[in-house]
Amino acid sequence: MKCPYCGKEMTLGYIQNRDGVYWTEKKRKVAALLAGGGNTIQLGDLTSNPFCMGETEAWNCQACKTIIIPYEEGKGNETELV
Repeated sequence: MKCPYCGKEMTLGYIQNRDGVYWTEKKRKVAALLAGGGNTIQLGDLTSNPFCMGETEAWNCQACKTIIIPYEEGKGNETELV
């Protein structure tokens, strides 16, 4: 994949976290609690590896230090948490 910022080739890898991988609209005081995060999107599969409970593919551009995480709607838990 070509980097949309600098046009150089990106490397496919993974973002992993034992408690799941999430994007949240708002910064939370306690990262492990999803409540109060505004729009929340679960990224990746939480059941694929019992030792690493959250992983998702991510593209890394070494040249401009950018990581891109594509996701599919309906695959995660897209919710509005207030």
